[in-house]
Amino acid sequence: MNQEPRPSGEFSDELRALGENLRTVFQAAWDSDDRRRLQREIETGMGELADSLSKAAREFSESDTGKQMKDEVRDLGERLQSGEVESKVRQDLTAILRKLNDELGRASSSWSSRPPSGPEGQA
Repeated sequence: MNQEPRPSGEFSDELRALGENLRTVFQAAWDSDDRRRLQREIETGMGELADSLSKAAREFSESDTGKQMKDEVRDLGERLQSGEVESKVRQDLTAILRKLNDELGRASSSWSSRPPSGPEGQA
């Protein structure tokens, strides 16, 4: 190994050169024909995927199942606007909370009615 001290400028010069070389490599990769070809393939593939999905959605919406689903969604929208769904959800949540509170009350009563155990409970 060489024990001679190196000038500090040489290290920073090498870092600067590394940065410039990386920039050049990335720019060359970006400008390459391979990257452009890949981009075109991706764009074409995405366009074909969008077309296929549109066609499938159109076919589904025209099918009996699609029509039934549209009717059900429309019915749900009407029930949401009328407040019917909100009322039902509120009732169900209230019943669940009531049951939970009842059970917690029973558990609390059961624990508080037990005699203390351990050193604190002994006289």
